[in-house]
Amino acid sequence: MTRPLIVTDAGVRAAGLLAKAEAALGDMPHGVFDGTQSNPTEAGVRAAAAVLKQQGCDGLVAIGGGSSIDLAKGVAIAASHAGPLKHYATIEGGSPRITEAVLPLIAVPTTAGTGSEVARGSILIVDDGRKLGFHSWHLMPRVAILDPDLTLGLPPALTAATGMDAITHCMETFMAPAVNPPADGIALDGLARGWAHKGIGLRAFTQPQLGRRQSQAPPRHAECAVPARSDPIQRIS
Repeated sequence: MTRPLIVTDAGVRAAGLLAKAEAALGDMPHGVFDGTQSNPTEAGVRAAAAVLKQQGCDGLVAIGGGSSIDLAKGVAIAASHAGPLKHYATIEGGSPRITEAVLPLIAVPTTAGTGSEVARGSILIVDDGRKLGFHSWHLMPRVAILDPDLTLGLPPALTAATGMDAITHCMETFMAPAVNPPADGIALDGLARGWAHKGIGLRAFTQPQLGRRQSQAPPRHAECAVPARSDPIQRIS
């Protein structure tokens, strides 16, 4: 990667994190797309892909929450594969169509909650209005940079919501019906870290962040309904 496109959102720019990233790049040429929506869409993917092409970028650096990282994964597909995104959606049998031609991605999460930086999937709203999943090992970020300092500027409500998201996904892994003891052990440890450090301070940001990575680290042995409970749990918190 010699000329990355930074994919982020207006909030990350306003918080000064984009400026820090650009300063770290120094003289390295790069482009910026900061139009990521909270629920990334195929239209957003096209807009970012157009900037990537215009700037001659050959890779992606996603800075932000799961939305920016998921959008970047969509761009990695769109910039290297022909046709509409739905052609590559898992429900459409598209996972095998996603090849190693996808652009390389570096993920820099600014929240503790999503885990998209260590996941092979992306959730995007396609042009027909459906919210679809895209899954391939080729979509895994090449590098994930976890810096808890980047989470310190989050509003308290978003901090609580993303921390509870980390806890919820550890619950999902542990409560799934299939038996996978290694996954269960990692999930329980991640749950303990997230719950024990839900207070105030840097450690409270670091441990849920680690817990979220742990909930995504093992291949999940099944899916269950826990994500549907995420929003109510966040509201209780």
